[in-house]
Amino acid sequence: MPKHPANNSGNDKGDNRRQARERARLEAARLQRRRRTTQAIVVGVVALLAIGIVASAVLLGRAGRSERVPTASADVTVGGTSVPFAVDGSAVQVGKADAKVTMDLWVDYSCPHCQEFEADSFDVITQKVASGALKVNYHNIQIVTAYGTQAGSAAACVATYAPESWWAFNAALYANHSAENDGWKGPQLADFATQQGIMNSDAQSCISDQRYTSWISDNTSAASEAGVTGTPTLFFNGQQAETVSGAALGAKIDELASAS
Repeated sequence: MPKHPANNSGNDKGDNRRQARERARLEAARLQRRRRTTQAIVVGVVALLAIGIVASAVLLGRAGRSERVPTASADVTVGGTSVPFAVDGSAVQVGKADAKVTMDLWVDYSCPHCQEFEADSFDVITQKVASGALKVNYHNIQIVTAYGTQAGSAAACVATYAPESWWAFNAALYANHSAENDGWKGPQLADFATQQGIMNSDAQSCISDQRYTSWISDNTSAASEAGVTGTPTLFFNGQQAETVSGAALGAKIDELASAS
């Protein structure tokens, strides 16, 4: 008996379904690879943007920091004599470069002992600087109250924009300090500067903006690294010394000058 040929229509349909599933699988795999590639690109772009933002912030921070470091180089009158004046590192420098004695003075405008030291020693220091025997590096820091930072910033503004007025203003900031004005900030100190005859508009804006408060903070850190544990602290010719004031300070300067 003859045989009927086999029916292949069912197999064809099965093959078509398998091929369709394979095409769908390949398309899904392609789409998944595409999504992963897109995600990787997005992640990479975000990472680059983040790095750029951080780098910009660092650069801007450095730039902003540099704008908050006072600078000065001038000749000012101290005790009737013209002497060099500058800001270098953490110090306001007053006096001739060839002075036989250099005194580094670490002080805080809010420190009552510094206030006493300034009152006792102003005339002596003025005379020794004017004579050419003494150069003083004033390192203003803050270890007592915020007045030390605020007044320190104000003094740095005057050093930068009105250096001729710094010597008297420095003394006035100590004489001014009391419980009543311990909380003064930029605007109050700008008014005080006006009362002291400082009309320079750049100095006034600088004081009001409290521009150099970070400089005082940096100086305070530098003081710790230098071994300063209190104020006032004196160094003569690079060596830490006993804190003396008034006539005793004058005698110490004369002794060191004679020995040089």
